[in-house]
Amino acid sequence: MLTKKAKLLHVLNNIYFKKIEPVSVVHFITNRCNARCSFCFIDFEDPNTFKSELTLSEIDKLTKNLGKSLLNVNLTGGEPFARKEIIDIAKLYIKNTTIQSIYVTTNASLPERVEEFAKSIINFDKNIQLTFQISIDDLPERHDEVRKIQNLFDNCIETYRRLQKIDERVNPIISVTVSHENCENIENIFQYLTVKCKINSLKCTIVRDEGVYKTPNEKKEKIFKAYSWLTNKIKEMSKKKKINNYNLKSIQGKLHNKKDEISWEMVKKMYLNPKYISPCHAGSLFGIISSKGLVYPCEILEDKLLGDLRDNDMDFMKIWKNQTTSNTKKFILNSNCNCTYECALTYNILGNWRYQPHLMSSVFD
Repeated sequence: MLTKKAKLLHVLNNIYFKKIEPVSVVHFITNRCNARCSFCFIDFEDPNTFKSELTLSEIDKLTKNLGKSLLNVNLTGGEPFARKEIIDIAKLYIKNTTIQSIYVTTNASLPERVEEFAKSIINFDKNIQLTFQISIDDLPERHDEVRKIQNLFDNCIETYRRLQKIDERVNPIISVTVSHENCENIENIFQYLTVKCKINSLKCTIVRDEGVYKTPNEKKEKIFKAYSWLTNKIKEMSKKKKINNYNLKSIQGKLHNKKDEISWEMVKKMYLNPKYISPCHAGSLFGIISSKGLVYPCEILEDKLLGDLRDNDMDFMKIWKNQTTSNTKKFILNSNCNCTYECALTYNILGNWRYQPHLMSSVFD
């Protein structure tokens, strides 16, 4: 249910007809990170990677120019909690935009900071929903080894437990990225998380070629097989109520759950043999803001820079309506642009009429 900050008719008109304002943005608030994962897309060897982050005053101005349809912001990095001003950044989004929820992707290496953030934000706004995607990709020793942080697995579980105790508006979810590192051990990882660690909120994504990371060709079939097994298992356990990623008593929870199922099936159809399934709305309903203030339609289209916020007085909508963005949107549609990027697929599903019967039918399940 939308709060009074966002007008329902305006949002629906934008999503299904006009498609001229973002519904969600991913904001890379920093490229700094205390991990060095083998499958990361950030180039940590480049000294310029960590320079020129947007300041709080710039983010204040940015958040006043994001349109009237924004429902969600994903704060990410790098490791977003490596930036100490993350609470202030979240508050600016709440104060200046129409967001209903904040999604934070974290390696959970800093449990105290994560807990402080969650408590501060829900006390700041009683209507905001917080989701924390906590990355765990392997068994304890191997997880720490791959991400190169000592005791990281234990910190992840501690962070998960701390967040569970705070409030019903705070939703911690363990997210497994299926990659060449873990694809041959995915069943054991799942069992360890759900049985040994008693995790009951669990999602997964599939590793994709992006930035400096390229998927080893010889591993792709194994990655696909592991991802298929894991998504089917999560779906099965969700029906048995042993995994609860959403409140399935609520309409919103049922819609989100069905959206995940549709997204998983789309990824399976496209991963090994990339192909077009339905129009993508990156550059329309969804976009990316880099730590330096560069705006892109999505993470995959790294060569499609839409504009630099600093060159546009931090006016996001000025960039969103410019000729470059218009040309990029035409390119996305005319080229049948397709990928397995889950964030973009979410708004592909949301903004396409073909998926609405499936979503609506889930309400009555």
